[in-house]
Amino acid sequence: KYKLVTLPRGTARMPILSVGQETIILKQGESKSITPETLNFLGNSIANEPGGYTAIVSDVRTLSTFTGEGIDTEEATRLNSIETIGTNVSKTVIGTAFTLKGTTVNTLFGTRTSIQTTVTFIGRDSGARVTIPLTINKL
Repeated sequence: KYKLVTLPRGTARMPILSVGQETIILKQGESKSITPETLNFLGNSIANEPGGYTAIVSDVRTLSTFTGEGIDTEEATRLNSIETIGTNVSKTVIGTAFTLKGTTVNTLFGTRTSIQTTVTFIGRDSGARVTIPLTINKL
């Protein structure tokens, strides 16, 4: 509930992560690009973190594409290239921008018209985090 955070000396305000929306709603097959920003970081009102961001989707089955772009480290390349086998597991990617594309697999919906999960974004330098609900609507 209360995570420990180490910030540079002189930090007067807690960094806050913003993705520009409180929820993400996609139709089947629809893509959306998300570019997080950190508020109150290193004396700037709005900043992009040099180390980028980590994004975690709780149930990767809900997305046919979940990628991070903009960070070219060995760790980012490894995480961003991992494929899942269609099980209900989380997936983590690293980047400064993220692409999410809703699944086109109808069997995941059953009799429901939508499926839900969450996406958590974490600043790799600040430790700021935000969890956003993700809804995929069946066509």
